[in-house]
Amino acid sequence: MNKNFSCDIIKDLLPGYMDGILSEAGTDVVKEHLKECEKCNKDYLTMKEEWNMGVEVKEQIVFDGFKKIHKNTRKLKIAVGMVTGLLMLFLISLFAKVFIIGEPLSTCTISVNELLYNEETNCLEINGTVNLASSWVSRVVWKQDEENENDVNILVYGAEALPFQPEKKEFKISVPNMKGKTAYLACPEYDRREIYNWKHDHYEKVAEMEEEIYNHFSGLDRNKDALSYINGIRYVNGIEGICYSVHSVIGENATFWRFNDQLVTDGDFKSRDFEIWISINKPYQILIYDYQQGKYIDDDSIINRD
Repeated sequence: MNKNFSCDIIKDLLPGYMDGILSEAGTDVVKEHLKECEKCNKDYLTMKEEWNMGVEVKEQIVFDGFKKIHKNTRKLKIAVGMVTGLLMLFLISLFAKVFIIGEPLSTCTISVNELLYNEETNCLEINGTVNLASSWVSRVVWKQDEENENDVNILVYGAEALPFQPEKKEFKISVPNMKGKTAYLACPEYDRREIYNWKHDHYEKVAEMEEEIYNHFSGLDRNKDALSYINGIRYVNGIEGICYSVHSVIGENATFWRFNDQLVTDGDFKSRDFEIWISINKPYQILIYDYQQGKYIDDDSIINRD
């Protein structure tokens, strides 16, 4: 055993020995001492085991740190990708809405140039123009009104025009099954304007049918009992016809007249509890729909019923 170095000195040199930072002479001294001193060698082996465990722990910590960084980086990349994708989707949707799909135009910017009703197919063809310099007609659609099935709303969509895009100001649309119905130019949240009324388009025919009703029922007074056309075609026993509600004028010497297709009286109106149905085609068939019985009858006695 080397007597020149005590065990305490060797223990102080062990950390440097394990780290490999001692000089060659110092390393040889420690080696010789460990060979000869069982106690110091045991301490060295214990210290070395602890040191190796510490290195493994440090390596694991570093490895776990790298894994965490990699995981967080991947999450960040996914998040950035999602945000970028959503932003691109938003921009594409915005571009499509503004320049391709468009939005419903106000009726004041639309002119209807021609209305053609086909008596054979019952289709209404509408030709018009958009009077808006910065917009072009992207599409035209028709929709049945949610509140009245005999009303049809026409929506004209306009989109912003691109510099290289040819102007498209005219539009055309064909609306089926318009017999007995009314068509409106419409714009949600703005306004609605009537452009076609089947009754007005067939004024002479309707006037003839109303005259037939007054002639058929002697109990109806032309000056006291007003017929109000009800939009739409109604089928009775497979025969198409139209219906009228009846409003009687109350008041001595009172009468009624029409203003803008609305009934006006200098007395009061009393709504009768029946409707009158008349077939469209000749020979005319006329029936009464009694609200109390809930069916069509051929009995004019209820006209005089109070």
